[in-house]
Amino acid sequence: MNKITIYGEDIKIESNDSVEVSIGEASKFLNVQSVKIKVLKDTDIIIDEGEISIKLDFYINVLKGVKVNIYEYKHDGEYKCQYKYYLEQKAYLNIEKVHDGKQVTEMNLINLNGEYAKANFNLKTISKDIEKYNFLVYHNANNTVSHIVNNGVNILDGTLEFNVSGFVPKGNTGCDVSQSGRIINMTENLCVIKPNLFIDEEDVVASHSALIGTFSADEIFYLMSRGIAQTDAQKLLTKGFLLNGISYYKDTLESIIDKYWR
Repeated sequence: MNKITIYGEDIKIESNDSVEVSIGEASKFLNVQSVKIKVLKDTDIIIDEGEISIKLDFYINVLKGVKVNIYEYKHDGEYKCQYKYYLEQKAYLNIEKVHDGKQVTEMNLINLNGEYAKANFNLKTISKDIEKYNFLVYHNANNTVSHIVNNGVNILDGTLEFNVSGFVPKGNTGCDVSQSGRIINMTENLCVIKPNLFIDEEDVVASHSALIGTFSADEIFYLMSRGIAQTDAQKLLTKGFLLNGISYYKDTLESIIDKYWR
């Protein structure tokens, strides 16, 4: 297990021989701090970010045949982050993110550079302010796989946007590209999902889905007809929606949901 804890401008690293982590010199002019991670062996990485006052650039390189799980938790701060992932042949990257920040602007660039590289990405967020997420997924080799799942609940003064683009150039056959985005909007504020597939090869499986709305009135009525108050009904449905697919920070996410639906 490896852990990176970031509070304010302080970065603490607890790592073993499965990763190499280096912190670049901070750019005072741009207020950007770089974090470079090379994953050498199968492992898990925990990233805990709270009250960050700097911009972060992550560079994550997963070597040939290595499997890594990254569990990330953003809370309490305003975040501007960029992530660049590089996967070599038969590398496997599984990412679970739980966000409870104030404002979030995030760019994710996923480069599947080696044959049979695979990336699973699962984001869960409760948006109270401005949150915008951009994804660029490049299938740079044959038989690469990407599954991107973004789920959010928009409350209070929140606006939430997911922009996901998958690219497969001509000649890169056997790729699997999927995007799934859903936002439960409990406000009158604007929420946006933009799924994009740029596929120049026929021998590819590609799909996307996007849904913005509220919980079904029938679902709420069903729960209320069994003596469950409306707020508790919303809480139950929110837990069912957001907890799916989360493992490491599942209890944390459940506590966050309890905080907003009391």
